[in-house]
Amino acid sequence: MSNPKPPYRAPSASVLLQSVVTRPSRADVFWKALIGGAFLLMLGVCVHYQKQPIQLDLFGVFHHVTIGSILWSTISALSLAYGATTLFYALKYKPVASPTDANLPTCTVLVPAYNEGHMVRIALLSALANDYPREKLHIIAVDDGSTDDTWKYIDEVARANPDVVTAVRMAKNGGKREALREGFLRARGEVVVTVDSDSKLEPDALRQIVAPIVKDRDVACVAGKVLVLNRYDSVLTRLLAARFFITFDFTRAVQSRFGAVLCCPGALTAYRRTAVLEVLDKWSAQTFMGSPCTIGEDRALTTWLLRAGYRSVYQASGMVHTVVPTTIRGVVKMLIRWERGNVRENIVLLPLLFTKWRPRDRFWPTFEVAFELIQYPLGYAVIAISAARFIDNPMTFLRVGAITMGCFLLVQSLCCLRSERSTDFVYNIGFGFFALIGLQWVFPYSCFTIRDGRWMTR
Repeated sequence: MSNPKPPYRAPSASVLLQSVVTRPSRADVFWKALIGGAFLLMLGVCVHYQKQPIQLDLFGVFHHVTIGSILWSTISALSLAYGATTLFYALKYKPVASPTDANLPTCTVLVPAYNEGHMVRIALLSALANDYPREKLHIIAVDDGSTDDTWKYIDEVARANPDVVTAVRMAKNGGKREALREGFLRARGEVVVTVDSDSKLEPDALRQIVAPIVKDRDVACVAGKVLVLNRYDSVLTRLLAARFFITFDFTRAVQSRFGAVLCCPGALTAYRRTAVLEVLDKWSAQTFMGSPCTIGEDRALTTWLLRAGYRSVYQASGMVHTVVPTTIRGVVKMLIRWERGNVRENIVLLPLLFTKWRPRDRFWPTFEVAFELIQYPLGYAVIAISAARFIDNPMTFLRVGAITMGCFLLVQSLCCLRSERSTDFVYNIGFGFFALIGLQWVFPYSCFTIRDGRWMTR
């Protein structure tokens, strides 16, 4: 008689992480020194050739009151006020303490996957390895009509854990929104946590991410902290990793103060299941300008829950590592997809802003949505109207602009340092200049092509 097969045990979080994460190399010292040195050299040159003391004068660029000066002053004042407010509330932010085992709700982890290959196994095993009572955990893996070996990995994990994992195979690829809808309908937990199939959860991510829902009955969705899994693959992924602290940590910490995180990411978000079921049909059938909404599903679901009167918050202690593109082409496609979804949902929210759409903390999200919509058009208008003013003395403008941007990036980078306690904050400076030089076209292009619902990076 053969020996019985030993029970399956998910690998530890450290083993999973080591199998997919590259480590810092000597190249990091070179790139950090190059970026930091170039930044300090730029500031030094600007200060050296500044004939007069540097003045932070919002109106000094113009000598006469013109349409350009008014626009310049308006957007500068708004940006300064926005930056100061976000910095103030970001520094005050603290995550909610995780509940005890007895107070943890039943939880369904939903992992939609399409042509993800072995990475879906990493995502599922990281959920199984989490510090969460097994009797309260349910995992649903949805294969959205993959044409590769994704189903093999899903089926393998499900067969080894039949008491926890449910495997669902869609007959054809219907898109991520359809896969999520299927999962939400099958979920049986009080809280549903979505995890992208190219992501890996921290060992206590589930326990942490459900905490705000347990504490506040008005909270319907909780955004987790998204980190870059393949951050050391290239210089570009290093830049993105630093930028994620600003996009996914700094900004959402402020939005959380007012219960209005505008986008709870697919990589890691906890939802109150009953709240999602209220808006599920409207969200899944959403159209915009006559076309089905096939991208930005996470931002859209957050919007629907905010419109229903619920609150959305951020939980920095609930962390996930996700894979990002490693080429400029891939990064640009990802940013265009995100921007199209953001612009669309800001437009959707706009009519609501003129009503009493929430009983409390209404001012900040109203201002933020409006500011997101007007900041780029106003900025481009200022550049277009005021270009002639700078032709007479371009070096002064370049010096003032470089110093202003340098100070702005330095403050952001110090926030990265506070959050991660690593010299990787230097990469945020590099991304800032990369975005200034190479990504200014992304917003207008996204606006002109907003009806394009292609995923592009699959």
